[in-house]
Amino acid sequence: MPIVSKYSSTQIENLVNSLLDELRQQQATTELSLMCLGNAVSHIVNQNVPAAKRAELVQQFCLALTDSIATKA
Repeated sequence: MPIVSKYSSTQIENLVNSLLDELRQQQATTELSLMCLGNAVSHIVNQNVPAAKRAELVQQFCLALTDSIATKA
């Protein structure tokens, strides 16, 4: 069953492209980019998700990330 998002593809693509453009402009290496994006994810989770729900949300996020790279190989 496909996942339905409340965000449009255009909205998602524009934000992702903006983030990637900034990383390119800063000439961030892959390692630095992943560190910064990881820190951003941690910040978003810690600031916006109730403590009791963080572990489950992060687990689901990790599964989605793993699935997204597994299908790209």
